[in-house]
Amino acid sequence: MKKYFVLSIFFGSFLFSSCIKDLTQRGIYETTRCYGVILDSLTDKPLANIRIIATDRLNVDQTVYSNSDGTFEIPIHESKLTSDYYIFIDADSLFQSVEIKVNDLELGEETFNLGKIYFIGASIPKVHTALPDNITTTSARCSGRIEQFGYSEITERGFVYGNMQYPTINNNVVRASGTGDSFSANLTLTPHTTYYVRAYAINGKGVGYGNQVVFASLDGLPEVVTNDISNITPSSASASGHVFSDGGFPVSSRGLCWGMSIDPTIDNLHTSDGSDTGYFVSTLTGLHPGRTYYVRAYAQNEAGIAYGANQSFTTPDGLPSVTTSQVSNITSTSATAGGTVVSDSGFPVVRRGICYSTTPLPTTSAPHTTDGVGLGNYVSQMTNLLPATTYYYRAYATNGVGTVYGAQYSFATE
Repeated sequence: MKKYFVLSIFFGSFLFSSCIKDLTQRGIYETTRCYGVILDSLTDKPLANIRIIATDRLNVDQTVYSNSDGTFEIPIHESKLTSDYYIFIDADSLFQSVEIKVNDLELGEETFNLGKIYFIGASIPKVHTALPDNITTTSARCSGRIEQFGYSEITERGFVYGNMQYPTINNNVVRASGTGDSFSANLTLTPHTTYYVRAYAINGKGVGYGNQVVFASLDGLPEVVTNDISNITPSSASASGHVFSDGGFPVSSRGLCWGMSIDPTIDNLHTSDGSDTGYFVSTLTGLHPGRTYYVRAYAQNEAGIAYGANQSFTTPDGLPSVTTSQVSNITSTSATAGGTVVSDSGFPVVRRGICYSTTPLPTTSAPHTTDGVGLGNYVSQMTNLLPATTYYYRAYATNGVGTVYGAQYSFATE
């Protein structure tokens, strides 16, 4: 929008800083040469190449420009003494001008001194850069605002950006359309890269840059999480993961990887469970009893491999579970006992029975019985005992992992 500073000039009444000389009638002239000097209102220095036009607002009759010392001269014919004829002292745009009505001038003289005309000189635009939004792996939306147009027409606006600080129009440039003070545009990016960006605007004076902002494009990797581990046995476990996002590139593979060291990768044992986003379940096999394992879900696309957080679990030791039953039928040389194999922990029980000794905590290296295989109850006969002697006994069960013992009890023979 044009801003007008209306300067009504009368003989003896005007808004310029210097006095207009009193006119001495020396004859009537059809054309009066109007002259003056244009100065910067802030610095009081002369302004060169400022446009001065004579116009009825429909047609431009004359155009002149101020000299290096700020002076100018423009002739006005007496036929232009109407209310619709003006002298415009303008910059290079519609954003600042000084307007003088010709019918307010004392024409008819050979010359007329307009005096000093203070003019706000053009300057480069002042621009603000907002933080980008809608950031993806390959694009981001940037916004800017022209805070001061610099009293000169904006011929171009947009954004400069790059991997180095303080980019200029010699770097990547994205032009923005529009004529208002706010503008925006989308930047084309490379995944997982840090960018520096500044809004810019160009007017007749030069290029104005906004403040620098920094951001990073997304890495393009999928977003995946590792869920809890369940159904843990000495040799296997169930695990699951969830790919929430493909990162902008299709997921080519997903699954779980595991090992006995933290942060396992697909270079370790791993499963392959599809090629899409969403929930998936895996079974971890080939585990060893009594070991601690670390598990991570993974998902892969063309940007790379993403891993979920570590989950850890410990496999059971794989030993059977056995209880010892109370002794009965005690004589001087024998007694009856037994036990119950409650669980084989996934490995078949290949031997079970009672071990006994005159010293505590007997093992299968001491006298013992062998009473079948598998789960369940069994009865054992302890023989060849010494009379009037205290014995210690306990049940045992053996599978492919090892031997386990039940609670210890004692008794005395007759």
